[in-house]
Amino acid sequence: MALVNPSRDAGAGFSGDGGRVGQRVRVPKTAELVAAHLRRQIVRNELHENDALPPEAVLMAQFGVSRPTLREAFRVLEAEGLISVRRGAHGGARVHTPDIDVAARYAGLVLEHRGATLSDVYEAAGLIEPACATMLAQSSSDEHLARLKESLAAGEAALKNGADEVEIMEAHDAFHALLVELTGNQTMIVLHRIMRAIVEIANTTMAAQASSNGSARRAARKGQKAHESLVAALQAGDGEAASTCWHQHLTAADEYVTSGLGTKHVLDLLG
Repeated sequence: MALVNPSRDAGAGFSGDGGRVGQRVRVPKTAELVAAHLRRQIVRNELHENDALPPEAVLMAQFGVSRPTLREAFRVLEAEGLISVRRGAHGGARVHTPDIDVAARYAGLVLEHRGATLSDVYEAAGLIEPACATMLAQSSSDEHLARLKESLAAGEAALKNGADEVEIMEAHDAFHALLVELTGNQTMIVLHRIMRAIVEIANTTMAAQASSNGSARRAARKGQKAHESLVAALQAGDGEAASTCWHQHLTAADEYVTSGLGTKHVLDLLG
């Protein structure tokens, strides 16, 4: 399927509804059009994780483009994390579906550049997670409660079975992620994952630093109690109690981690 080359006159002046004479329109480069076509196939699940793209010669014929143009399109998709290209006789391009962790890493760079503090991140989590707790209290199913209780049990087991502080914190972070995941709201899930990528680094860093004096384990025990209280509120269908409990838990976590790390900015943590 060859791509139609944009008209040379597409950037010239025009008139019509909503337009003005002389307004210029940027014409996409052919490589961008090729990248856009492949991108659509990936996000629409027409191409799947680790699928091999056809050989360059086949794609060049399909799109009616030169090798340099195709490789420029590949570079665009590589930069977006949607393909990886291996050179050589046994090389080629392989597909990678959009990854929240890739978005989280880039968002972390943006937050670093903007001078965001760790308290900024915790505050944002404090807006999303309690709202999710309220949603689940109003609509949680037996399956949801069973999954939360299973995650709760994993946290308890980590505390009782001699897991180190970082493993305990990872079990607790998984509970936070599950709370949002169970709402089924994809926008909140993605936004939350971006924030939790930073929070999890802060939590595990703090846990590792505080392991020698026992404060990390004491904090983890308090966190486990908050998780238990949340599950009880959800089981009772009490959205207000669930939201209040979770907001208090996140506020305490913010104070504990940011004061203990002595780190105020995302740049200090990630940089």
